[in-house]
Amino acid sequence: MTVSGCNKELTFSAFRDKLNTSYINWEVITMKQGIFRKLIGAAAACTMAAAAVPFSASAATEQVLVGYRGDINFDGAVSVTDAVILAHHLNLTAPMTDAASADRADMDRNGAINAIDLTLLKRAMYNQVFEGIYEEVEIPEAQLMEAPIKAVRPSVPSVGDVKILMVTVNFPDCSFTEGYTDEQVQDMMFGPSDPASPLYPMESISGYFSRASYGRLNMTGEVYSYTSSNSIDSYVGRTDDLVDEVLAALDDRIDYSQFDADGNGTMDTMLLALPGSASTDDWWPCNGGYYNNRYFDGVVLGNLCVGGWALSDVTGFISTWVHELGHGMGLPDYYKYVNTEDGYYGLNGDAGLEMMDDAFGDMSAFSKLMLGWYTTDEVMLYNGGTQTYTLQSSQQAPNCIVIPRYDINGYLSEYFIVEYATYEGNNIHWLFANGGIRILHCQAEIVEGYWGPELKYNNYGMYYDDSNQKQRVLRLVNEGNGFFGSGAVINSGTAGFAWYDDNGYQTVDPGVTVSVGQLTDGSYTITISQ
Repeated sequence: MTVSGCNKELTFSAFRDKLNTSYINWEVITMKQGIFRKLIGAAAACTMAAAAVPFSASAATEQVLVGYRGDINFDGAVSVTDAVILAHHLNLTAPMTDAASADRADMDRNGAINAIDLTLLKRAMYNQVFEGIYEEVEIPEAQLMEAPIKAVRPSVPSVGDVKILMVTVNFPDCSFTEGYTDEQVQDMMFGPSDPASPLYPMESISGYFSRASYGRLNMTGEVYSYTSSNSIDSYVGRTDDLVDEVLAALDDRIDYSQFDADGNGTMDTMLLALPGSASTDDWWPCNGGYYNNRYFDGVVLGNLCVGGWALSDVTGFISTWVHELGHGMGLPDYYKYVNTEDGYYGLNGDAGLEMMDDAFGDMSAFSKLMLGWYTTDEVMLYNGGTQTYTLQSSQQAPNCIVIPRYDINGYLSEYFIVEYATYEGNNIHWLFANGGIRILHCQAEIVEGYWGPELKYNNYGMYYDDSNQKQRVLRLVNEGNGFFGSGAVINSGTAGFAWYDDNGYQTVDPGVTVSVGQLTDGSYTITISQ
């Protein structure tokens, strides 16, 4: 905003002549305003540069500069034009009828417009000191990134309020023997976060996902039980028929539409928990689709988690369903399916603990990124040169560093993720001996697969090489050698710190060096240079 038509050396008498105000009746003329906006905050002398002032009363609001008292015509300048408008108003030759303009003309903010206001306006112009006008506005919450994993069209939302249906199923020849009621199982599965629980961090599905998502996924649920009409073997290969039987039997008791979080006509998922004595060959816990297309209460089931696990193994029971729900939200397995002579797990060593690999531990920064649990500002994107970052524990705060190979393409591309993992929260587990910096090599390209869009190099995809030696969705840099600590330097000489070549092997020098600085006040300093 600029001041025009104002010379600080101009005397008041000359200024009065310049305004040609000899015809003004200087008798006080009062105009009561019917409506005056409530002004917020104390008046402050300020220059014409716009600024925002923090509002200390609430973190959800702030005061924003919207103009200056005396700018009657709202042209962004307090000038002679405004003084002339006010003079005409006082002479009754052109009264102001707009309440907003009258508010700006009321220089002393006493609810009346008179000659004193004109004097104060001229004084403000002479001194070039202007009173700012502020309005209180809500500060919008930082918007979460769109979950990249949505590209594979998962049925289970990964952000917001999601309600899950779990049904424990008994069979005439195979039943749960633990004697828990539905209410007790519901408390186990969907109770609140409880660090004091001896089962922590597997005290409940709800508690786990609340911590993993930094409170950005609120997963709750309801538990029911059902006894089937036929023996368990009669449903082998006919899982959808078992689903239909269960849903039909409970239809009078349940409104299934409450399990459709986004209102798209699809019931997000259903957990069908079978007894631990169910055959592991036929009923190993898994996740998949539902294809019978039967509607109940206007919704059709979109995703199904089914399998047998003993309720007496509470932590195993809960971690199993957390893992399967990760699939429901679109994440693949990170472990290997075949040719596991060099190890079953995809991310070996204590630095490789990850829910989608081990069915224990927190989700990695890659999983959190894919599921949309970060805001844009929380993902520190390296864009060349030498840059230094401060990295907090992923178990305490949402943050990570991304080193892209090419264009990031909505994080559906190849890149490295740097994160600081600690023995806290969901990582409290005997497998997790230490904490520190880990770097993940991510390949999240999307293609049209057998059943629709999928991560190109997921374990069951058409592009995956069963030798496990080529592209994978997720690899651990320096695998099997633990975390990096202060003083570590990661470059092309570090095992696994390379881009994939045209043949799918990690041979291409990334051309960057990652240096791990000191751990100070719970945060690492990370410097990335070319």
